Amino acid sequence: MPSGGVTEWRGWSFATDEFWTGAEPGQGRETNVRARNVFAVADSDEWDDKDHGAGPFDSTLIGPTYSVPADGTFTAAYVTDYRVDGPQTGDVHVSWDGGEPQLLTSYRSDVNRAERLKVSAPAGADTFRLRFRYTGTNSAFWTVDRVEIQDAG
Repeated sequence: MPSGGVTEWRGWSFATDEFWTGAEPGQGRETNVRARNVFAVADSDEWDDKDHGAGPFDSTLIGPTYSVPADGTFTAAYVTDYRVDGPQTGDVHVSWDGGEPQLLTSYRSDVNRAERLKVSAPAGADTFRLRFRYTGTNSAFWTVDRVEIQDAG
């Protein structure tokens, strides 16, 4: 992340619906109906409302380390609200045993739904982490909530 910008929205933030939708009504934040209580939000539109260093909003939310299930498969479930209003990207990655992140899915157009990504671990993998990377230039936002790792069955 470049320096500066609106402090509350620098990188991934955690917010309540009331605080976040109140940041600037009428820009679609009220459509985030699947999130509950406190959720993760990356909002390049709000961050860009104050002077900042050169470069776009670019932040990655990294989840905890999980053990790979015995059968090597699992489902990454989460709810998401991704709204586009300019140049931006939203990517979900997985990294195995601390290795390089590998792309699971990308967002490039508006999405507001519950996701269920079926994932198979490479042979010999013991652990994994999910990563949510958002970049934007005075664009809109991406919210993620209720992340769960479930049996693939």
